[in-house]
Amino acid sequence: MAKVVDKDAKRKHILRSAMRVFAEKGVANTKMTDIAQAAGIGKGTIYEYFSSREELFESAFEYLLRKIKAMMVSQIDESLGPEDRLRQGFLAYLDVATMQIEDFVEILLDFWAYGIRNKNNGENLALDIRTRYQELRDLTIPLLEEGIQTGLFKPHDTYLVASAIIAAGDGLLLQWMADRNNFNLKKAAQTILEVILRGIRNAT
Repeated sequence: MAKVVDKDAKRKHILRSAMRVFAEKGVANTKMTDIAQAAGIGKGTIYEYFSSREELFESAFEYLLRKIKAMMVSQIDESLGPEDRLRQGFLAYLDVATMQIEDFVEILLDFWAYGIRNKNNGENLALDIRTRYQELRDLTIPLLEEGIQTGLFKPHDTYLVASAIIAAGDGLLLQWMADRNNFNLKKAAQTILEVILRGIRNAT
C-alpha cells in the first residue's frame, strides 16, 4: 500500500526548517539545499510545495505572522475591559518565549527589510508590511474606541494611538534583539504601555 503523505504537515515541516536556516544563516546566505538538508528531504521535494526560494521566504513570513497573531488573540480575555485586553494583547505580542519563536525572531528583521523594499510591488502581497500593520491596528483600534465610548479613555485619534502602540512594541523588540542579555523586554513593555495608557486615560 502506498504511503499517504500529509501535504499540509509536510509543508509546515519545510517552513519550520526553512525558518531555522534563515535564522542561522540569514536569508541572503540561505540556499534551497540548506533547507532540504535541515528538513531531511531532497531538494526536489521542496519544489513540490514551493516554486522558488522567494515563495518559500514569503510563506515563512506569513506563517510566522499567523502564529504571532493567533497567540495574541488567545491571550486576550474577552470578559475583561478594553484597557486590560489592550494590555494583554500588547504583552502577548512581545512574549516571544510563549510564542516559541525566540529562535526565529532575528528573521523578523529580514522580513521587515524585505517588506519595506517591496512596499510598492503589488506582486508581493504576502510580504506587504502595510497589511501586517493594518491587521495589528484592526486588533487595537476597537479596544481604544470601546474605551472612549465607556468614558475610560479621553477622545483621541484611535488610528494614530494604535500606530504609536504598535511602533512602541516594535521598537522594544528591536532593542531586545540587539541586547537581549541586558534588556528586560517584559518590564520595558509594561512600563511603556502604562505611560501610553496614562496619557489617554480619563482622570478619575
